[in-house]
Amino acid sequence: MAIDISGLSYFLPIFGFLFVFVIVYALLIKTKILGENMLINLIISFIVAIIFATMSSAEEYVETVTPWFVVLVIVLFFILIIIGLSQQKIADIMKPGFVWVFIVALILIFLISAVKVFSIWQPIQEFVTTEARIAGAIILLIIAGLAAWIITKK
Repeated sequence: MAIDISGLSYFLPIFGFLFVFVIVYALLIKTKILGENMLINLIISFIVAIIFATMSSAEEYVETVTPWFVVLVIVLFFILIIIGLSQQKIADIMKPGFVWVFIVALILIFLISAVKVFSIWQPIQEFVTTEARIAGAIILLIIAGLAAWIITKK
């Protein structure tokens, strides 16, 4: 029997605030952009988290990105466990190509979530449907550029 945790949705704004607060604070501490003063870093991260909590679209973006990011991290973890149990050499698989696949997946998560939350797709769709010849020419140029780059890469 499954547990109903739908009541946690009332706390999503608090979770979003805490998530942004912790991430910004960790980045400020790690990069030392504002120096090593913990109070300044704490205040700045608190202000950024408040801004995110008050802007509904930014909060919705964080709430959309976070579950997919967690899914990506869990998938990476399970892949590394399977490889570690079968080959005992995780360092052999952790090549730049493997890492780039997950970086591209993360970028796609960010972009798809941005399109969903900020309604970017509608103007693009209207442009493609109303200006089909221009959009077709742009797509053809992109495909030709990619094909030329792949052919001349060697």
